[in-house]
Amino acid sequence: MKILHVAPLWFPVARDSPGGIETLLAGLVDEQVRQGASVALVASGDSQTAARLEAAVPVNAVDAMASGGIAEYTYLEQEALLRTLALADEFDVVHSHLGTSAFALSGIPGLGPRLLHTHHNEVTPDLLGFVNRNPGLWLSTVSQRAADQLRAAGGRNLDTVPNGISTDAFPVAERPGDGLAFLGRIESAKGPDIAIRVALEAERPLTLAGPIIDDEFFAERVRPMLGGTVHYVGSLGHDDKCALLAASVCTLMPSRVEEGFGMVAIESMACGTPVVSSGRGALSEIIDEGVTGYSAEPEAMVERITWAVSLDRRAVAEHVRRRFGIEHTADAYLALYERGPRVGSNR
Repeated sequence: MKILHVAPLWFPVARDSPGGIETLLAGLVDEQVRQGASVALVASGDSQTAARLEAAVPVNAVDAMASGGIAEYTYLEQEALLRTLALADEFDVVHSHLGTSAFALSGIPGLGPRLLHTHHNEVTPDLLGFVNRNPGLWLSTVSQRAADQLRAAGGRNLDTVPNGISTDAFPVAERPGDGLAFLGRIESAKGPDIAIRVALEAERPLTLAGPIIDDEFFAERVRPMLGGTVHYVGSLGHDDKCALLAASVCTLMPSRVEEGFGMVAIESMACGTPVVSSGRGALSEIIDEGVTGYSAEPEAMVERITWAVSLDRRAVAEHVRRRFGIEHTADAYLALYERGPRVGSNR
């Protein structure tokens, strides 16, 4: 089978990427190549992949913006769409991870029935309205919650394929330190300030890692709390990320928003490190209560941390291996590609 993946351009597709979708694609694309598929990837030129890389732009958007090379993401995404259109006829399936900007491609005769859109983010009222008006759009979601919401809006061409990781790449530490970890974008939505408050109340050290997305939020809500037992270490590559997760007694994910999935959760659990989260969105599906972690409102998180510490770390890692191994994700998408859309028309 010939497969063309289309990635967002915010970050490079790579194992070390700070982007969740880009991290997923690094593992998924390589696994599909390993399984014998002919795979190409439309992404930024600094991506790292075993597939044939079709660079829509030379450098990812975040780095290009930081260097002053560009001011807006929209035009880069148009480059990805144009590259996809130029290549589409070569492939049996075009698998878009761009979200709404690629939906209109499904109206192109000959391409629509081969174009799968995976929705990685939260479900919004506007998306529900779009799906209601276009119920035949071929969609997959990464959580059952999102699929149920879209079906309730009238979607009739929906499947769920949970994200996965290469679990062998995440070492398990049975005797971690006593500290907590927070990995994610440094912005209000992810709740790093909540993680700080919880850690201080729990009287445990906290290490925060991830790209600063909102400078004002960081300056006002995070930086003043740094020092003592609270440290910010910037964005981490794969090895450093694994070292932090494996050395932590628990990972905090106090998101304020409905999470579309939560790659950090399964990465943490693959290291044997349980997760205490807000349970918002797909986090309630990913975390098995009392097995791999707990969900709670911020005021109850300190107590849940004490519960999480007693969980069997080997059992946490094995549970994630069974549920979220990248080979399961690749197999599920292959079955979806081979079956194709349930209905023949986008309308």
